[in-house]
Amino acid sequence: MRQPVVVGVDGTSDSLIAAGWAAGEARRLDAPMVLLHGHVPQFGYNRMLSGDIEDERRAARRLLDDSLAWVREHFADVEVSGEVVAQPEADLLVERGQGALMLVLGSRRPGPVTGFLLGSVGLRVLGRAACPVVMIRGGTASRRPQDGEIVAGVPQAEEAEGVLDFAFRTAAARGAPLRAARAWNLPTLFTYEPGLIGRSDELGGLEEVHRHDLATLLEPWRRRYPQVTVVEHVELGPASEMLVTLAAAAQLLVVGRRARPRSRYLGHVAHATLHFADAAIALVPHRVDEDADDADDEGDDTDE
Repeated sequence: MRQPVVVGVDGTSDSLIAAGWAAGEARRLDAPMVLLHGHVPQFGYNRMLSGDIEDERRAARRLLDDSLAWVREHFADVEVSGEVVAQPEADLLVERGQGALMLVLGSRRPGPVTGFLLGSVGLRVLGRAACPVVMIRGGTASRRPQDGEIVAGVPQAEEAEGVLDFAFRTAAARGAPLRAARAWNLPTLFTYEPGLIGRSDELGGLEEVHRHDLATLLEPWRRRYPQVTVVEHVELGPASEMLVTLAAAAQLLVVGRRARPRSRYLGHVAHATLHFADAAIALVPHRVDEDADDADDEGDDTDE
C-alpha cells in the first residue's frame, strides 16, 4: 500500500495553498493524496452561537468538497481523496501521520519578516507527528524559486538519517541540487574534547574536521542517489542563522526536530527557522531520550 501525502484543510486560503504544494509533491512521488478536516461539534454556549448541528456538519463537508474540487481541477492526474472526521484536528493529523509520507500544513501569517504563526494545532502536530511535517508559508509559496536548491541542515550522525533520507528523496524527485549544510562553533572550556583537538591537528584544523565528518556522512547517500548534485556547505557560526540565510534562495528547507510525545519543544534550530526562514520548511523528527532532563528543554526554549 502506497503511503499518502496528507494535508490538513480548514477552509482558509493558506490551507488551500498547502494543498497545492502537497499535490505537486504527490505527483512527483507518484503518491496518493488525502485531504483531512477534523470537525468537533460545538457544545454549551458555543452551540447556541453556531446554530443547528446538522448545518454545522454540512458546512464542514462543503469545506472539504470545495478543497477536493480545487485539487482535482488543478491536478487532474493526482489521486486524491478526502475525509471529514469527528475528531480534533491535531489529534486526527497526528494519528494519520503514522502511516503517511508527510503531513503538509499551511502557515497563517505570510511574509519573511513576521514568519509563521503557529496556533495550538500546528504546535501539537509538530511536537507529536511521527512523520515529516512540511509547513508552507502561504503568502510566498507561489514566489519561491522553482530552480532553487533543496537545503538540508545536517545534524550529528545519530540524528541525520531522517533528514538526509527526506532531503535526498525530495531532491531526486524534483531534479534539484541539494546543499547539505552544517554549522560549527569553536569549542569552549566546557565542551573541550581532546579527541576533537587531536583530529584537528591531523586534518588541518577544526573546520576540516567538520568537512570530513560531513563528507563521510553523505557518502552512502551519494551512492544511493547518484543523480543528485550535492554541494557540501560548512560554516562557522550559529546553525539557525546559516539556514535562514540559505533558505532565501531555496525551494525547500529540511531541518531536524525533536520528537518527544509529551513536549511541544522542537529544538532551537527548528524554532528559529520556523520563525524567520522565508521558505517552505520540512521538519523531520528524530527521537530523543525520553528520560532526559525536561529542565534542559525549558532553558533552551529560545531562538538563536
